[in-house]
Amino acid sequence: MLETLGQYKILDRIGAGGMGDVYRARDTRHGRTVAIKLPAADVTADADRRDRLLRDARAAAALSHPNIAALYEIGDAEGRLFLVFEFVPGETLKTAIAGRALNPRRAIDLGIQIADALADAHAAGIVHRDIKPDNIIVTPKGSAKILDFGLAAWTLGGAEREMAATLETEATLEMAGVGATRGSIPYLSPEQALGQHVDDRTDIFSLGVVLFEMLTGKLPFNAPTPAALAVKIAQAPAPAASTVNPASPRELDAVVAKTLAKSLDLRYEAAATVAAELRAVGAILDVRSAESEPPSLVPLHAPAKRAYRRWIALALLLAALVAAGWWQRASIERVWHGSTGPAVRPAASESR
Repeated sequence: MLETLGQYKILDRIGAGGMGDVYRARDTRHGRTVAIKLPAADVTADADRRDRLLRDARAAAALSHPNIAALYEIGDAEGRLFLVFEFVPGETLKTAIAGRALNPRRAIDLGIQIADALADAHAAGIVHRDIKPDNIIVTPKGSAKILDFGLAAWTLGGAEREMAATLETEATLEMAGVGATRGSIPYLSPEQALGQHVDDRTDIFSLGVVLFEMLTGKLPFNAPTPAALAVKIAQAPAPAASTVNPASPRELDAVVAKTLAKSLDLRYEAAATVAAELRAVGAILDVRSAESEPPSLVPLHAPAKRAYRRWIALALLLAALVAAGWWQRASIERVWHGSTGPAVRPAASESR
């Protein structure tokens, strides 16, 4: 059994995946618990694959966001390559959902955190490509942490998405262990299902599937086989969450529908806009909750408190709308310039 890797004392083996074995370890230098991934020998023995993995890992290590599990170090002990990640306690979002709808306000909060993390990574030029509840940990304090950012090409989930887009026969998919209702297939974007180029909006589609599942406890697309499911994702419209779960706020239907748009032109362009609109809906729900407070539980100063809450909610709503407008400013400028003619060219002496 592996006992140490440099400054890291191995505590136990906690899993395995496409990248290799995963261990929980103690960082004796910094006094913290970490997760260490040991890439498989067939990866490290191939010079080209090793270089690609190192390139992806260095890009991922540059990310720093409270809702992304950090990659602390890319280590090498006696020729053995290993990756040291933040150890995130808690349960996967898949376990938290467990086939049941979450409280809508909790679903919104988690959705905002995931969207914020995506926005930060996308700004750094990194697309996750395998957003799903199994890759999101909910900590004991209720925070969402996305795992394996920038490394989907080296995980089983990433390989599963790749196979679903390239393998032609159902039998081959089944032999490869790709199931229709497990793993990454239900969270494919239409462009992934069709084997097309992907960008930030692929993560936004997958986020939409996660939002739908949090609000309803069910997946928006279902089919008996992986190939049939991929076709459905590419072609069939998703139902409104409120029609599947009447307790899901109708205000969220438009947000979820836009994340799940088949056309890239109709889908949200930026995850930051998704976060802003979720915050706006959350503010509306907070106002509604405050106004529906039972009279018997309302203290004497409740009218002033309710008014105060309404003002705060209104301020949050306005801030969210302003943020959404800011992130969509490029689209607005294109429409404006198209209707008013070409923009005035800046003087040559002006700097960028």
